[in-house]
Amino acid sequence: MEASLTRRDLLAGAALAAMRPAIGRAEDGCRDLDALLGQRRMVRKFRPDAVADETIRGLIDTATRAPSAGHLQPWSFVVVREAARRRSLAAAAFGQMWLAEAPVCVVPCAVPARSTTKYRERGERYAVIDTAFASMLLLLAVTDAGLGTCFVGAFDDSRVRSLLGIPQTVTPLALMPIGHPAESPASLERRPLADVIHEGSWSTR
Repeated sequence: MEASLTRRDLLAGAALAAMRPAIGRAEDGCRDLDALLGQRRMVRKFRPDAVADETIRGLIDTATRAPSAGHLQPWSFVVVREAARRRSLAAAAFGQMWLAEAPVCVVPCAVPARSTTKYRERGERYAVIDTAFASMLLLLAVTDAGLGTCFVGAFDDSRVRSLLGIPQTVTPLALMPIGHPAESPASLERRPLADVIHEGSWSTR
């Protein structure tokens, strides 16, 4: 066991495991990543059922286990539950009002100042990358908990900043509605590996 694994980590992990549905597990007891990825979908329809505060905190706790440049963890998450504000966020997402159907909306934000202290201008890039890593873990954690979400990147940054009091120095990366899914989206076809792998150097196809 790693020395950095604290009692808090163990308790958070146990709490999250208790709410997870039973999906495939590898023989060593680890979760089957392939099965989890196979279940993940972008959900855009939600039931009105509430999602407990401790559930959301557990999901975000998982997201914060993402890797980051220099372990600077340049992310923050705004959790929006109030219905009128969720509707305002949906309007700021160019009228994607389905966003407001979910009982919770989480807004992952990149905080470049945490990365630029060490990496200067390059740190702005790292902050966005690292927050995207955390957002991907949030997507997977939500799926693992039997809930649904969607990563929405189409929105008016200025309006979202104004609605949530986000400073100009912080970048809202996405709107992520979280709730109980009211749809089961079909699996989407992936590009074949031959289209995305370039051996040794870039090749024109």
